[in-house]
Amino acid sequence: MMSVIVNIFPSALRALKEIGTRHSPNETGGVITGTRQFSNNALEFNILGVLGIADYEEFRGFFAASPTEFTCTDKMGWAMLTLKAVETFGMSYIADWHSHPNSSLKVLSSRDIKHLTQQYVLGQFQPFPPLHVLISWPHSAGFKVSAHIMLGDVIAVLEPRVITN
Repeated sequence: MMSVIVNIFPSALRALKEIGTRHSPNETGGVITGTRQFSNNALEFNILGVLGIADYEEFRGFFAASPTEFTCTDKMGWAMLTLKAVETFGMSYIADWHSHPNSSLKVLSSRDIKHLTQQYVLGQFQPFPPLHVLISWPHSAGFKVSAHIMLGDVIAVLEPRVITN
């Protein structure tokens, strides 16, 4: 199996925390831009830009959110958010993200797994596999970020490395 590295820049990490906590107690989500490359048998993602769908009035009708669920209800609306992210940051769309507020759950729900699998089967990120970032912050612990990537029949769970320089 190939090696996978997920890097996140501090500004993107701050954006995930800020957007997630602002919309808490409901789950929220959005898209991530950055770079990705494959070299020396390693796949590397660099998370650089984050947009949250709930932050834009024009996208309000394209999702449903509650304290236990975040669902895209309009695929074209999600595509429009993706285009906005690409225009805003001038980088490629590399992942989706969503939150699990007040939860220690660092794993994807069955709905999330179905969505990630569908992206993989449809080849939406070709030649790269799809990446999904999950954020959570239980009351007793700090903010957690996990990256989930489909590699064949397996979903690998990775802890993104914060780039400090």
